[in-house]
Order: sequence, then C-alpha cells, then structure tokens
Amino acid sequence: MTLDFLLGTWRGEGVGGYPTLEQDFAYGQEISFTTYGKPVVQYASRTWRVDDPDVPMGREVGFWRPQDDGSVEVLLAQPTGLVEIFYGRVDGTKVEIATDLLARTRTAKEVTAEHRLYGLVGDELMYAMDMAAVGQEMQPHLSARLRRVA
Repeated sequence: MTLDFLLGTWRGEGVGGYPTLEQDFAYGQEISFTTYGKPVVQYASRTWRVDDPDVPMGREVGFWRPQDDGSVEVLLAQPTGLVEIFYGRVDGTKVEIATDLLARTRTAKEVTAEHRLYGLVGDELMYAMDMAAVGQEMQPHLSARLRRVA
C-alpha cells in the first residue's frame, strides 16, 4: 500500500497560530495510522497542551483511502462539528492533500479550506496545515515534528 510509510503511532510537539488568536501556542500531538484488513488506513489524532498534558486540545478521526493511481482520498471528522473530505497525492514518503468539501454543524467554527502536507524527513514525520477560516484567507495554522513510538 502506498501509505505504508505512515503506519504506526507517531508522537511529538508542534506550534500553532492564527490571526484570530491572541498568541501562538505549543501543543503535543499523537497520530496513529492503522490498517484493519482493507486497503484503507484508519487515522486518529489527538493534541494536548504542552504545559499541561492533562488538558486536551483537538481530536480528529477518519480514513485515508489510497488509490491505484497514486492519489488519496481522506475523510476526517472532528468533535467540534467539522467533517472534511480531502483529495491529494502520495509522492514517495510525502502526502499533500487539500479540502474538496467541508461540512459543519450550526455551532461549529467556520472553516472554508484546508491544505495539509505530511512527509518523512529522516525518521521523523513532519506535518504542516494551512487553513482559511472565520473570514481569514488561507495561511499557516499548525506544524509538528513527530517520532514513531509504535
């Protein structure tokens, strides 16, 4: 499977910021990519405050569906009321995806677009996310450096 390089559990730290936030922030993150007998990768991510690991921040779960032509379809859901469908490409040990469809509940924050890049650099998984939300244009929001722990 073209996503084999992602399989496992990854943990590390990242930084985030956005014009609508008073200050930038640091966070811890754990991402797991697992298989369950189908040509699909199950995905789960959780983040927490670096200065207090007992305080959760964000979560998302979903499925990554690699295609024979090197493309990938990604479906993600967040407990904040956001559901996203991404399309993108796998290129060696790099995956670049962008939203095609975003749906949100009435109480969810307005997010209009996302772009994500995941890639192996040595033995680390690097991650960057750009976002357009709450009236802001697409711009950097999150980035993290993770190491495989399982």
